[in-house]
Amino acid sequence: MKKMLSVALIALMIFGLMLPLMASAESVGTPMWVNCADGKRLNLRTEPKAGSKIIDRIDCGKQVDVLNRVNKDWAFVRVTNTGAQGYVMTKFLVASKPGKYQITERDDNFRTVTPYRVEMKARSKNADDSVCLRVMPNKSAQSIRRFMAGEQVTVVAVGKTWSKVVDPVTGATGYVANDYIRRV
Repeated sequence: MKKMLSVALIALMIFGLMLPLMASAESVGTPMWVNCADGKRLNLRTEPKAGSKIIDRIDCGKQVDVLNRVNKDWAFVRVTNTGAQGYVMTKFLVASKPGKYQITERDDNFRTVTPYRVEMKARSKNADDSVCLRVMPNKSAQSIRRFMAGEQVTVVAVGKTWSKVVDPVTGATGYVANDYIRRV
C-alpha cells in the first residue's frame, strides 16, 4: 500500500512539474478566428501598435494561429491559409469559428436589386417562431422588429447571407437573414 502511494505521489509530482511546460506549448500555435464586429477586415501589422505598417488584411471568419501574445491587446499570429505573419489586435480574435450569422456582412458585399416582395419563413417547425429585422447584418445586432411567418417585406439589396429590406408597416430599413425569407 505504501509503495503504491509513493508511486502515485511521484507521478503527481512529475505531472505537476510538466504542467507549465505543457501550458506554454499549448499557447504557441493556438488556433483562433477573426471576427470583426463591423464586418471589416482585420489589419495584420508589422508591429504591435495601431499606426504601424499594414502587411495584409484578414477576412472575418478566417483562422489564424496565435504564435505569441505580446500583451492583452496584441498577438503575433500566422494566417492559416496564407502563412503571412504579423501582429493583430486580440479583441478581434475568438476561440471558436463564428457562425454564418455572427459575422457582419460588409456594405460592399450587397448588390442593389430591383425591389421585390418576400415573405418570412418560420425559423423552425413552430410556425409562431419569429424572424428579426436587424439594424446591421449580424445576428447579435440590435433588433428593430420581429416578423411572424407569412409577413412580407421588400428586398432592396442582396448579400451573401443577409438581405437589406424595407418594412412596409413601419418604413424601417434593416437586414434579414436570407435563409428566413422566400420570394412571393
